[in-house]
Amino acid sequence: MNDIHSVTGSRTSIQELADWSLRDDPSYHSDLALRQSRLLVLDTIGCAIAGTRSPVAAAVLDLALDLGGAPQCTIIGSHPKTSLTNAVLVNGVKVRCLDLNDVIFIQKEGKLSVGGHPSDNIPVALSTGEMTDRTLEEVLVAIMIGYELFSRLRDVMRFSSLWDGTSSSGLVAAAMAGRLLRLDVTRQANALALAAARCATPKVVRWGALSSVKNMANALIAQSGVQAALLAARDLTGPMEVLDHAGGLRQLFDPELGFAQLWSDPPAVLQIMSSNIKTFPCIGTAQTLVAAALALAPKLKGRHNQIRRIEAIMAKLPMIVNQQAELTRKNPRSREDADHSFTFLPAVALVDGALTEDQFANNRWLEPEMQSLIAKVELKTSSEIVVRAPGSMPARLEVELDSGERLVSECLYPPGHSFPERGLDRDVTIRKFHDVTAGLVTTGAADDIISLLLDGAPTQSVPALFAKLRTATAQA
Repeated sequence: MNDIHSVTGSRTSIQELADWSLRDDPSYHSDLALRQSRLLVLDTIGCAIAGTRSPVAAAVLDLALDLGGAPQCTIIGSHPKTSLTNAVLVNGVKVRCLDLNDVIFIQKEGKLSVGGHPSDNIPVALSTGEMTDRTLEEVLVAIMIGYELFSRLRDVMRFSSLWDGTSSSGLVAAAMAGRLLRLDVTRQANALALAAARCATPKVVRWGALSSVKNMANALIAQSGVQAALLAARDLTGPMEVLDHAGGLRQLFDPELGFAQLWSDPPAVLQIMSSNIKTFPCIGTAQTLVAAALALAPKLKGRHNQIRRIEAIMAKLPMIVNQQAELTRKNPRSREDADHSFTFLPAVALVDGALTEDQFANNRWLEPEMQSLIAKVELKTSSEIVVRAPGSMPARLEVELDSGERLVSECLYPPGHSFPERGLDRDVTIRKFHDVTAGLVTTGAADDIISLLLDGAPTQSVPALFAKLRTATAQA
């Protein structure tokens, strides 16, 4: 087999991808796509403000401030400005650290699977747009292209791959940053090639015993991607054959899955229209499970000690089956384990009638009463429930009491689900923003941010937007 394939003529896949990433298309400027992008930016900034509570984010911020750097970009929720690459790192960690940001589902080998969290890379577009004085619409278009590329790169990664989905973000970050830096196609190709050379990340960052790197993995990769674009802007070069060569990334991005789709025309429905927001601070595959538990909570008030058994019935999909088998999810020992736990999440939601950051305080999962309830959760899967909720990860919760009474609750689509034909629910997105930023910004300041992002003119400059954002988040 030739070292170069999946290319047109003598052009490499990187060159084709660079050309694609700089094109414009009317679909990127449709009212619906722009509305969806604004809502996702609002949600992402809300996640970053909430992330100021995280000790992981605080440690990364301290490092960035210690290192210093040109005051080019805003750190969300903080007054000091820092360099572009530092801002991408800190803001990226803030967005991700509470497991609050968006999630997409994609088809892998004929089955629905988690595609990752493309809003991890929204800080790239926001910070680069701030440094380069771009308009809000230019940034929103770059975000749409980032979402499209993120999904396409995930499509050419095998489900059984040992590499983590965040590996896609090196190329995504370089593409978004390069577009906003207005690189020509040659420099853009080098930006992508340089980023690809640094992007491979093993799947262990989010499997097994979870560590701090789960919250930092994408931000570190995105930081490298932006750095690659900045280096390419100075005429430094990368390996053009990095996707095609036998010594390149074939084990990560598999050309047999069809590289040509990476640079195909935009689809009738952009990928960004299928991005769901999380209304609960936990793993995306548990959003429906938590919603089902919350619906039952009022009926169990004062009767938790009468619960004999809890059946958590989830979608019978390879992703869910693998996640249910993870021992650390069944018996969480850390915050990172707990927000991925299909046993703890419904148990605490049933008891408290809520799932916010408060439910993760004081190692709640280790309390004897909670441990007892966690032990009563039986994890199951169902094919039938999958059929009734295309594009979602539905769940049903069945609670049996000592008296023999059975209570059942089912959630096919969680509140933050995005239906491609209409996108996210504006009211749900706004309500979540208020919820996650409560205590960090005033209600008036939160309303100002919402107005700026959702109703501001698309021609407004991103630096001006961030100047207002810094004022609004002075308390964060």
